[in-house]
Amino acid sequence: MKQKGKSKSKAKRSVSFWNQRNIIILIASAIVLIAVYFFFINKSSNEPQWVKEGELTILKASDRNRLAHIEIEVASNPTERQQGLMYRSHMDEDKGMLFIFDREEMQAFWMKNTIIPLDIIFISSKGVINTIHSQTTPFSEKSLPSKIKSQFVLEVNGGFCQRHGIKEGDLIEYKLDHK
Repeated sequence: MKQKGKSKSKAKRSVSFWNQRNIIILIASAIVLIAVYFFFINKSSNEPQWVKEGELTILKASDRNRLAHIEIEVASNPTERQQGLMYRSHMDEDKGMLFIFDREEMQAFWMKNTIIPLDIIFISSKGVINTIHSQTTPFSEKSLPSKIKSQFVLEVNGGFCQRHGIKEGDLIEYKLDHK
């Protein structure tokens, strides 16, 4: 009779130990998966990182009162202009990208590979806003042209112009940081 009691007790301990072991394995596996995500997958994102290269102010045309002030990243060469804000999943409200072209000419942009909706603002060589495309559609390949020749294009978050009362005819001033 003693032997039967021992084998029942041994069987209970084995089941109990097996459950604890499974729980420990599951917890350890979860920790390893989380660590792999944060140290390898999350860090190897191809999303371009924000780089502040200057500041830009938008002024009301009638009285030159400030409508908005943002930090800008600059796209001034063909490679930077081609990349633009593509593949970015977020942009802070007080940031934007200023595209600077060598001369004033008709410009057209599209939203291919652009994840976030944007307001695209076309600006003359004198700093006058001449065209605004508001709340553009992410990933769209539809051409968004300027109405007249432009030397600068500013991209900001979709709805920015409406939130700040920015209209065609308003002005921009910008200052680049020293590199």
